Amino acid sequence: MLRAVPGSAYGQLTEAARTRLWRERFRAAPASDRMGVRLQPDAHPVELIRHAEIRSHGVTPGTVQLPPGGAPVILGAGCGTTGGYPVILNVASADLPLLAQLRPGDSVSFSEIGLEEAQLLDLGQELDLAMLDHALRLKTLSP
Repeated sequence: MLRAVPGSAYGQLTEAARTRLWRERFRAAPASDRMGVRLQPDAHPVELIRHAEIRSHGVTPGTVQLPPGGAPVILGAGCGTTGGYPVILNVASADLPLLAQLRPGDSVSFSEIGLEEAQLLDLGQELDLAMLDHALRLKTLSP
């Protein structure tokens, strides 16, 4: 399960699509790679209320875009810096290591969190890494 914050285009999803986004499992498509994990909905495509052309905008790993066809794409570590599809979710950066482990055929679901919780998860991960770094430094100093 990947924890995610609603994206800038989340409000443009149909009510049914918003409900399915949090309840359904998606399967990583064979065309997935380090640029992005293409998701196949188990039931219906994820749909916008209306399709409108949007300008390119900045994206980062963890951005979930919705291209035409209704199959979301979670951008991975090798993604570009701009994208032109609606951003429906943003995966918490603390869960990006889980995203990197997804292989074609794996299933994944989303759990909704708020921005504050996502920031706390990120802070917790930074503290864990700082403690690990400190412990490793102590280990290399001891005889």
